Amino acid sequence: MLPEARRRHLLSYLARVGSATILDLSVRYHVSSMTIRRDLKKMQNEGLVTLTHGGAVFEGGAPARREIQRLTRDHIRADEKRAIGRHAAMCFVKDNDVLLLGAGSTVRAIVPFLNRKRNLLVVSNSLPTLELLRKTLSCATVIGTGGQLHADSSSLVGPVTERFFEDFFTRVAFISGAGLSLRAGLTDAQLLEASVKGAMIRSAEKTVVLLDSSKFATTAAAQVLAIDQIDTIVTDAGIAPQVHGMLLDMGIDLQVAPLPALS
Repeated sequence: MLPEARRRHLLSYLARVGSATILDLSVRYHVSSMTIRRDLKKMQNEGLVTLTHGGAVFEGGAPARREIQRLTRDHIRADEKRAIGRHAAMCFVKDNDVLLLGAGSTVRAIVPFLNRKRNLLVVSNSLPTLELLRKTLSCATVIGTGGQLHADSSSLVGPVTERFFEDFFTRVAFISGAGLSLRAGLTDAQLLEASVKGAMIRSAEKTVVLLDSSKFATTAAAQVLAIDQIDTIVTDAGIAPQVHGMLLDMGIDLQVAPLPALS
């Protein structure tokens, strides 16, 4: 298990049980006590746990709660999100491209598949996405937007973020949302997030909505795009046939990403 993945498991486990000894954790994760101690020290520096004599306690403060929420979002419908990300990278990204990645775990799923492209310039307002881009795309140019940090989503929002897009233009913007319905279109739960996504859309030649099938027939508070403004949606094979048919009838380019075959 890679160190980052191990630390994610450690945090989830400590959040569930409250505390554990270093010896118990080293046995559980099949690594040395020194390795576990290094993991816990890093997590303590991030405000996620508190080291004790011989063990660690889950720190239930805001940083730890936000990290648990992010990990939970990333693992919900993970196979579907990977399929969407793979399809989006294959069908909409070219070598030498200029891309914009909005916030959210479904959009972030495209990142591992961008390493097959050359000489990319990628812009994002999402701190987790920027960090994943840093680790994954060593040869790409990566740009963060700046702006006010929205703690719950770890994304940058507000007037500074929106002004960034007045002078910056991309070929493709990949965005997501909290829900999509025929009445409300693409919606987001956060007003500031929705406003930034609107600025992203205006700065891009083409916008592709990445949405897992559980988000259809769902409406959140703030509209991002009216249904008749949406050109392209990539989703997974779980989309209901009735919804699939209605969106196609409206002229939307609806693309269904296949899940990889089980071996």
